[in-house]
Amino acid sequence: MTAEDTIERYATARYVVSEASEARWARRIAVFFLQLLILTAILHRFFGLSTPAAINLVGVCAVGLALAVLIAIVSLIRIWFGGQTGAGNNFAAIIVGLIGLAIPAYFMSKAFLLPELTDIQTSPTDPLQFTVLMEERPRDANPLGSPTQEQVQLQAEAYDDIGPIVVDRPAGAVFTVVNEAVKQLGWNVVVNEAPGESGIGRIEATDSSLIMGFTDDVVVRVKGDDTSAVVDMRSASRYGRSDLGANAERIRTFEDEVNTALEKGETTVLEQTAAEPKEEPVAAPAKQVKKKKRSRTRKRRVRRRR
Repeated sequence: MTAEDTIERYATARYVVSEASEARWARRIAVFFLQLLILTAILHRFFGLSTPAAINLVGVCAVGLALAVLIAIVSLIRIWFGGQTGAGNNFAAIIVGLIGLAIPAYFMSKAFLLPELTDIQTSPTDPLQFTVLMEERPRDANPLGSPTQEQVQLQAEAYDDIGPIVVDRPAGAVFTVVNEAVKQLGWNVVVNEAPGESGIGRIEATDSSLIMGFTDDVVVRVKGDDTSAVVDMRSASRYGRSDLGANAERIRTFEDEVNTALEKGETTVLEQTAAEPKEEPVAAPAKQVKKKKRSRTRKRRVRRRR
């Protein structure tokens, strides 16, 4: 072998660069736990997976996704200083992991910012009571009792805008508006009692969260007489140490729906009043008198002609 052949051989030699094996594992772990998170939501919402099991699985998925992102970052550092390949797998793991962590991280931030409350009421000093839903509520669910003084204080500080609706309308008419609002919100109604002689109407219903389908219990009370009514609401989560603000948001949405319906009803009444035909001014008798005078003059003319 000549010297020229040796130089050409070294010039065309290819150096094999090792791939960071943890990069592949980071991508696999991220994809696995993202699929498990989606499967958990589907099983809980449509196939009866218990809520405690779903909550535990969501926690496991969050830990797994965070671990995948951490492994990918460490692997990128190793690739940067060691010259291995596999950066593509690491970036894929980071993207998939962050997508999967987006929703859990959002709700975890709420858990840190909001108090640990699972039962919100518009009138905590006069708590509404569940009847049918008390029996349908699972045995391992959060207890439903009167709020403690500490819970009342926490609710007042965190949700100072939550309160009853006072309306200067008959209780029966207000209850009809409340019924329409409940239908618009799509709640599953189990009790619907219109105000009777006692002037108290009640609605018990359940509502489910959009993504995971967590079930919360709701009771609405309309109390009043023929001149005014007060609308109160209570929303309670079945599981968890904190409702992450879901119950307060549900009450706000319900009250906005009721207020919008009430304002729409007032506008309709005003429009109907404005559209009613006005009474004609009392000028008809004068026209009749003129007609009588004309008829007399005609008779006189006829007599003269005769």
